[in-house]
Amino acid sequence: MDRSQLFIKEHLLTKNFKNPEKPVKENRLQETLLLLPTDGGLSSRLKRSESLLKISADNLDGKAEQHHKHRDYKRINANSKVALKNYINTNKANAQRALHIAHEKKLLERKILTEYLKNHETALWNALPHFKTFLPMHEKLWVGYMRDLLNIPAKISDSSKLTINGQAALMKLSMADYNGAFLKVASSRNRNLIGIEGIVIWDSQKNFIMVTRGKLIDELKIIPKKGTVFNFEIPVNEHDALLYTILGDRFKYRSNDRAGRKFKSRRCDDMLHYLTT
Repeated sequence: MDRSQLFIKEHLLTKNFKNPEKPVKENRLQETLLLLPTDGGLSSRLKRSESLLKISADNLDGKAEQHHKHRDYKRINANSKVALKNYINTNKANAQRALHIAHEKKLLERKILTEYLKNHETALWNALPHFKTFLPMHEKLWVGYMRDLLNIPAKISDSSKLTINGQAALMKLSMADYNGAFLKVASSRNRNLIGIEGIVIWDSQKNFIMVTRGKLIDELKIIPKKGTVFNFEIPVNEHDALLYTILGDRFKYRSNDRAGRKFKSRRCDDMLHYLTT
């Protein structure tokens, strides 16, 4: 400490004061250095925890907006992907088996094939996807969800009196959930997909997985979003409905990712192929 005092007096105070002893006499320069013990950061941690425990409207809103992940979300996510893949593969195999029976037995009508499967292949019939099983998912859940989203009144006799903000409606629809929607392929780069329609049972990042009414049996179809245009309707009343179109190239996001995404206007030169389809 003595050496540091001498250094301060000889090199610092002489350059700033005519009398280097003045700060020492005025007790502005202490001869000793006092050190106080610390609590190891305990007080700062306590203050931080107290601020987190405070309940306020802003605090509650912030907590509600945070996405809390389950501690085993990676394992659950992996298991759900495996379960979905197995479900799709199993249904495809069952559909192929049912069609093979129809071809082998020359059962060319849906009603006849249905009766045969119910009587002779009960396990196979029960394992097949049935469109009517998923119909309430569309009629009772998704349609009501969309009507609430667009603020469509429960009862409206004259659809011409319905007023909807187009820009706000499109923004809501871009972030909506389409699990349960009834979609129809209006156009596609793959001509074989045009005209396929069904209820969406899973809205993935790159595909719509739908259950469709087949000629002989109901089947699962995986429709890629890329290069595909989808149409869907939102009923207003028993006679009228709102018709919307989905450009699959702009919809390649999962439903939960779209919920927090704000779509912006952008160049569309990569979609010129739609003009020729």
